[in-house]
Amino acid sequence: MGNSLQRLQNKVVIVTGSTSGIGEATAKLFAAEGAKVVVVGRRRENGERIVDSINSQGGEAIFLQTDMTDEEQIINLVDSTLARFGQIDILINNAGRIIEKPFIELTTSDWDEFVALDAYSYFRAMQLVLPHMEKRSSGNIVNVTSLAAVSVMPTHALYSFVKAGITHMSKVVAAEYAGKGIRVNCLLPGVVYTEMIADNPNTPHMEKIIPLGRMSTPEEQAKTILFMVSDESSYITGTSIVSDGGVRGI
Repeated sequence: MGNSLQRLQNKVVIVTGSTSGIGEATAKLFAAEGAKVVVVGRRRENGERIVDSINSQGGEAIFLQTDMTDEEQIINLVDSTLARFGQIDILINNAGRIIEKPFIELTTSDWDEFVALDAYSYFRAMQLVLPHMEKRSSGNIVNVTSLAAVSVMPTHALYSFVKAGITHMSKVVAAEYAGKGIRVNCLLPGVVYTEMIADNPNTPHMEKIIPLGRMSTPEEQAKTILFMVSDESSYITGTSIVSDGGVRGI
């Protein structure tokens, strides 16, 4: 595909939450770099569209419709990937949603639903792929969390709690598997321009507080993820890379 450097030639990659946004951009970029990509999400129409786009350009991708809050479906995702490709080299945990609500208004249902998707899915997917990576003494995991993991954002108490937890859990897993040829890192994006953001009346205000003067594109975040799983970052593990246009530096 294209004129890429094929940095991921023959690597098998699972990208959760890849039917839009950062996940979609990552799936397409990785396919262009030679990876065999498993596109994962709930929305079949979007997933099949992305797979068709990749395959029509000479890449190789399949879509596995998966609810990442469901234990059996996560197991099926890993088993189906192994049945098709025989290995899993890279896991990009990206499934998630955002919840904005004053702390006092959060409910136990909010807790259960949000933790299931934004924490449990990352935890369980890692548990299931790590033994296969360990057998090959090779593997890369990138957990996409958020700038909220390291910043105070009013009305984001639950969101920030979960993202911070995933970020720290990733460091622990990185330490446990560093001697086994497996690297684990986190990407902490700032505000990324998506259709949802485009319709948000607060978008102009959000752009004003970003030193670079604009929001990130999903493609920019995907390029950072590519670096994190490529040989160019072979000495990096247990690290969180903040990609926020300079907000954290203020």
